[in-house]
Amino acid sequence: MTEVSDQAWATVGFLLSQLGSANARWFHETLVPVGLEPRQFAILRWVAQDEGRSQQALGDALGIAPSRMVALIDELEERGLVERRTNPADRRARALHVTADGRRLLATAMERALAHEAQLCAPLTLDERQALVELLQRVAAGQGLIPGVHPELRTGDSPLEHDH
Repeated sequence: MTEVSDQAWATVGFLLSQLGSANARWFHETLVPVGLEPRQFAILRWVAQDEGRSQQALGDALGIAPSRMVALIDELEERGLVERRTNPADRRARALHVTADGRRLLATAMERALAHEAQLCAPLTLDERQALVELLQRVAAGQGLIPGVHPELRTGDSPLEHDH
């Protein structure tokens, strides 16, 4: 049997997988107290960032199938966090808007997310953190990933979605 050296675990793929798995769990735990799942938080942020956009346009930009996008927006609308309004430019389309309750919840969730990020990056200097982000963005782009869109948001395959 071949002995595995400590260096075998020092690969980019392994470390990204290890950190990604742990970070997904930690981030989920960060949002539980405010009552949001990571996917709900992501969609709420995207709607707030580009209010008035149609559900279809947002889904297209994020690479989310229309049926999945409907379900994601329905969840947020049922909770009173997002609303669909008639689009004055196209009465067939519904424009997405964050409600006042949605804004308050998003602000609280953002505070928690930023605190999570600070804790995660505590061992790094600001310059190291910026360099790491730039390098990871290049790796993600090289893999054809959509900037700012987690693959689980597109597929819904998160094991953490049902943990509470």
